Amino acid sequence: MHTIHLQALTHLRATIHQKVILSDEVWEDFAQGWTLVTPAKNEYLTKVGETERYLYFVEDGVQRGFHLVNGEEVCVAFSFDHSYSGIVDSFLTQTPAKYYLQAISNSVLLRLSYHDLQGLYDRHKSVERWGRLICEDILIGKANREVAILSYTAEERYRRLMTQSPRCIQLIPQKYLASYLRMTPETFSRLRKKVKDI
Repeated sequence: MHTIHLQALTHLRATIHQKVILSDEVWEDFAQGWTLVTPAKNEYLTKVGETERYLYFVEDGVQRGFHLVNGEEVCVAFSFDHSYSGIVDSFLTQTPAKYYLQAISNSVLLRLSYHDLQGLYDRHKSVERWGRLICEDILIGKANREVAILSYTAEERYRRLMTQSPRCIQLIPQKYLASYLRMTPETFSRLRKKVKDI
């Protein structure tokens, strides 16, 4: 097995163990299903209309989920090192995706197919528990984001993002961050300068 693949699996196991401890026997079965992929910058992993077949674990790089509204790209999610990625609703329901998933930098990912994950759920209670906890985290994150978009001012949304994900300003183009925060690039630049000057 390639060194990068082994390293990524080590990071995946450490990330999983923050939620659930998998025994060595379960881990051996679990790890076998994950394959390494290396999408280039701007490469699409999933397009609108395609069914998301994989859950991803990000070893390196940044990806974005976005959709088109009147021809304009609207970013809805980002994924970074040692986090999970994919078009979640399409993956869970095995129905066509309503969003695009795109690498915005050269990336190193592990991926596990829907079919393999369902088999792991059937065989191992601890893997099923891990899956439930990940879904809970995603649901809480989506709910918090909805509150922020509907209730917070532009500056509050900016400050919240910088507090939660300070690295994103170095990793993600400003136009994507502005779209994610539902503001114009000009407003984003103004807020960045204002917050920096305080």
